[in-house]
Amino acid sequence: MHLLYATGGFMRMQSVHRLYTEKKNRAAIVRLIGEQFESFTLQPVSGYYRGKPEQAIVIEIIGASISDVRKIAEKIKTMNGQKSILTIRFRAEAETVRW
Repeated sequence: MHLLYATGGFMRMQSVHRLYTEKKNRAAIVRLIGEQFESFTLQPVSGYYRGKPEQAIVIEIIGASISDVRKIAEKIKTMNGQKSILTIRFRAEAETVRW
């Protein structure tokens, strides 16, 4: 683990995963993700598929393994009856600020 000193605390390099899916079965998706991950962010967004707008959600999970994210994505894809779900992974410096 790489620790970088930051004012007020330490910053760590973390994997950030984003999953993009249709806004269907929101409550079931929240339950599913909550069973596996201690924390996550869910954002309602407007997406476009083949030029047509659709209501979508973006789920962001920090520090998860690639295999765990792929398993969740597959379950959401099946639950929503989608052909695919877009996932994006990148590395970022993360800091938890506590008072």
